[in-house]
Amino acid sequence: MSSVKHSPNDQDRAPGEVSTVQRALNLLKLLGTTEKPIGVNEIARRLGKHVSAVSRTLATLEHNGFVERDEETGRFVLGVELIALASRLLAEHDVVRVARPYLEELAESTRETTSLSLWNKTHAINVEHVLGPGSIKHIAAPGRRNPAHCTATGKAMLSHMPDSTLREVLALGLERYTDRTTTEVSALESELDHIRKQGYALNVGEFIPEIAAVAAVIHDRRGRVAAAIAVTMPVFHFTQQIEQQLAPLVINAAAAISKRLGYHSAQPI
Repeated sequence: MSSVKHSPNDQDRAPGEVSTVQRALNLLKLLGTTEKPIGVNEIARRLGKHVSAVSRTLATLEHNGFVERDEETGRFVLGVELIALASRLLAEHDVVRVARPYLEELAESTRETTSLSLWNKTHAINVEHVLGPGSIKHIAAPGRRNPAHCTATGKAMLSHMPDSTLREVLALGLERYTDRTTTEVSALESELDHIRKQGYALNVGEFIPEIAAVAAVIHDRRGRVAAAIAVTMPVFHFTQQIEQQLAPLVINAAAAISKRLGYHSAQPI
């Protein structure tokens, strides 16, 4: 009797979902988490699908502008049509519109990169950023996925999420990205409690060794987590003195944005 090999993505498929649609969605998600262009064979390997099936899906997505193929290497990246779709969504998202001037002000005052992240099930996603006048490089690109357990924006939002969300994050496992990544559940729970009390979260080389960040959560009018705002910088810029300087600025910016969104309990320090 022949056996059918299922990819991990098949297990997440909801009843009634069309396999070709799910394959296309999984492919787009994969490209969205890959920093460099990727070839058909590697895509097929990661998705656990046949190369021929992946090639057909890529051809359809490329024809519609959702992926782009490098003519020289034949490798794929996300296409500009996705930007067109996302731009309208972000333009209509109040927190992005409201936060923009605060990101600009914070970038100007700190001279570092500032960013805004939204929550997506089990992680944070950068959706907006402003490069400060003293920034060395682009280190908080929109679209980057930030693991909840080892990034400042991820931890800032996770610390205010319900227990059910924390369980979902823990069920994924606390992957180690650097030697500073927290991988013990008890240590993470203790840190999240500390974040709630002090009002901000830190990441000092926990996800990417060269990057440090300070973040605070933003609430909507119902008190739910709306987003997180962060100041991001190279690790060698970050000291305890810098932390003490940045924390009040980030907390105040988050509180001001929350207030603009109708969250009346937000009190700047």
